[in-house]
Amino acid sequence: MIAFLRYFLYTFYIFLSLFIVSPLAIIRPFNPANSYMFFKVFAFFMENFGGFKLHVEGAQKVVQTAPGVLIGNHQHNYDVLSVAKIFTRKTVVLGKFELGLIPFFGQIYFLFGNILVKRGNRKKAMKSMAMVEKKVLNNKLVVLVFPEGTRNTKKELKKFKKGAFYTALRTQSPLIPFSVSQFVAYCDFNTFKKIHIYVKVHDPIPTLGLTTQDIPALMEKSKKIIETGISELNQNYQ
Repeated sequence: MIAFLRYFLYTFYIFLSLFIVSPLAIIRPFNPANSYMFFKVFAFFMENFGGFKLHVEGAQKVVQTAPGVLIGNHQHNYDVLSVAKIFTRKTVVLGKFELGLIPFFGQIYFLFGNILVKRGNRKKAMKSMAMVEKKVLNNKLVVLVFPEGTRNTKKELKKFKKGAFYTALRTQSPLIPFSVSQFVAYCDFNTFKKIHIYVKVHDPIPTLGLTTQDIPALMEKSKKIIETGISELNQNYQ
């Protein structure tokens, strides 16, 4: 019952934060700073009234690295909160085009400066990604991508998809790996105790001069860094 209440509050504060920040999206549409403000407001609500506490290390590395591709582990819908304090005024989320078709949410998502990509047709997907890469370079953006492609609550990360790595190489932008503690597995959501989420942003991985032939090595290196970080952060629950 308490777990349900937690998730209800989580969802409520997402929509409340969207409602508060949405006028900014109308005044300055497509500005990534809109997303930054949303996450700032949302984190405030969740830490003060939602029963969560974020502990973040190395957030300044995201600010210092732009353009870049931010990659990390994805466990649960709660990850909207997990990334709240590593978002900058230049950070955007790379999402499926279909998200833009969801009433209200889709329009706000787009107006917040996030990027929608068509993935069904290969030719359209390639064209869409070329536009993304141009936007990343021209606006010096940091793109957030979950390379596993789906939620994963297991200890070991799933095999990474290549999309984030292609974007990094084509824009010659650094990869910025980050790890989130496995709070879903370690914390009891059926108590009134605060849920502590630990996040660590690692040193950027340069891609300058690398080619698509280097993708397997980059994927393996990134995966190892993120997994090691997760193990270290999980020690906070011991």
